[in-house]
Amino acid sequence: MKSRTATLALIICIFSISSFGQIRDEIDVPGRNPVLLTSQKQKLNFFVVSKRKKGRLDPATRFNVLRTKIKSLWRPKNFVAIIAVDAEHASAKIIHRLNKYNSSIGTVWFDSHGSYKKGYSLFYIGHDEVNFKKLKDPSFTDPFNSLTPYTTNDTRLVIGSCYGGATYQRSSIDYRDTTRMNGDSLMMALGKFFPQAKIYGSESWVMTKPGIFNDKGVAVAGFPRRKLFHDVCYRPAWENIGKWNEYNAATGTLTRINSVTLDSYGNLEMIKRSFNERPATQKDIQKNILKLEVDLFK
Repeated sequence: MKSRTATLALIICIFSISSFGQIRDEIDVPGRNPVLLTSQKQKLNFFVVSKRKKGRLDPATRFNVLRTKIKSLWRPKNFVAIIAVDAEHASAKIIHRLNKYNSSIGTVWFDSHGSYKKGYSLFYIGHDEVNFKKLKDPSFTDPFNSLTPYTTNDTRLVIGSCYGGATYQRSSIDYRDTTRMNGDSLMMALGKFFPQAKIYGSESWVMTKPGIFNDKGVAVAGFPRRKLFHDVCYRPAWENIGKWNEYNAATGTLTRINSVTLDSYGNLEMIKRSFNERPATQKDIQKNILKLEVDLFK
């Protein structure tokens, strides 16, 4: 009986060792990369900035490039600064880094100027303008399609331009009509390419000040001091300072949230208290709204 039991145990052990060897061969063979689900990969964050045009000085953008490059030098496997000439160039650089570190997309911050004058939400990647209409054009969307396989439910896309998530009606520069900004449409259009992601956009200004990489959000909230921004056509922007929107592509829901920022590793952070909740800030905003004038936008 003992002999038969010992023989049976030996057979089971041999089979188990053989099976384990087969499993190991399937998932981790020297000279062959293991096949992993995207959700199991580490996250890699990106800060995408447009390459400066020759002869055009943009201190705010250069400042963002400098501080982001410094941050990314210390954390190459967590945070990468991308300087792109267009969307295709940015996509290729992002994919190169993702493949190099076997990563999925974490947070992508598209650092860009907006354009209130054009009357709709947008952001730029190099010389490419990205708006909700262009994201419906198949001839333009290949760079975004190529990033889809690297998306997980941890992916966060931030439209870092002013008015990038604006949903209000704003008067035209000549005050003759109004137009809807359609920032929600822009976020939804991006969601088509990143179906598991959450996408963020601001209703108003996104400021460039020291301190973007902290959890207080002081670097992105606030308002400009230049005279032209005190034109009455900017009233909706003044009334929505510090307000951001989050679009969940998986559920199709749009939610109003507090200002967002980045931590030192480039991860998205939402500040605990909205910029415009402070009584002193509310008072300051109202004072500026009451002082809005006509014909300042020239």
